[in-house]
Amino acid sequence: MRSLEPIRVDAEITLVPRHPDDAREMHALMERHRDSLREWLTWIDATKTLAEVRRYAQFAQAQYETHAAFDYAIRSHGELVGSMGLHGLDWASRSAEIGYWLSPDSRGAGIVTRAARGLITYALAHLDLHRVEIRCVVENERSRAVPVRLGLELEGILAEAYLLHGRFRNIALYATTATRWVG
Repeated sequence: MRSLEPIRVDAEITLVPRHPDDAREMHALMERHRDSLREWLTWIDATKTLAEVRRYAQFAQAQYETHAAFDYAIRSHGELVGSMGLHGLDWASRSAEIGYWLSPDSRGAGIVTRAARGLITYALAHLDLHRVEIRCVVENERSRAVPVRLGLELEGILAEAYLLHGRFRNIALYATTATRWVG
């Protein structure tokens, strides 16, 4: 298994392992889009300062190095536009979950779909995972469109599985396996 290497998705998009040196740029992106990101992401309210973003990057780097999770900055044409990660790794069952967010001004260009395709392919081929899931709040139509475009199967709705701003929300669970993935 490789460690701390970027994933070149295509000519425009690269997934770069999170690093404390990128904290200032990540913090600036989060600050510019905080209100929009807050709609679906609970952690945005707990991550306000540059020091908190830097601490998270250090934590992400440590997790990456021990293969506990893989957090990436999404770069399009070299510019930081969001984040994507492989979390909830269960090495015994060879499964994980992908989460992502993208700056509003970068949406609509297929960046998350292409990045997720690249990360799923990487996870199945290079990390030897067998199953990858994407979970989305049912009402988050933009996020749900990603696994649909990728051909992931909707396996069900998890009732009241996510507490978002004081209200439990239903989660749509999409998944693929190494035997079903067509990339």
